[in-house]
Amino acid sequence: MRAQRQTIARNVAERLFAAEAALDIAAARIAELNAALPLARLDARLSAANGQEAFASSASAMVLVAETRERIVATHANLKQASDDMGLTEVSYGDLLKVRGAISEPAGQHLRAV
Repeated sequence: MRAQRQTIARNVAERLFAAEAALDIAAARIAELNAALPLARLDARLSAANGQEAFASSASAMVLVAETRERIVATHANLKQASDDMGLTEVSYGDLLKVRGAISEPAGQHLRAV
């Protein structure tokens, strides 16, 4: 049963990490758009009123992504608590830091990321 729970937890974790990455990419792309809009207006020598609605809606989209990201971060914390409650131990902290002994290392491997 424990192995099955660990497999299920890994499956959920993969989807959580994918959602977190997607939100970060979305935030970055919207930020790029938000930076480009006023510069495009200046380059085109348009009135400040021109495109204001597009600028405001794009800025609102950034706020919504930030709020969504905050909720996913809270989801991450809630899933961590659920994992702890089930007695499942951590296997990593982020992309680089692995918990010692949680993942078996291949025989003969003497170098590892630290």
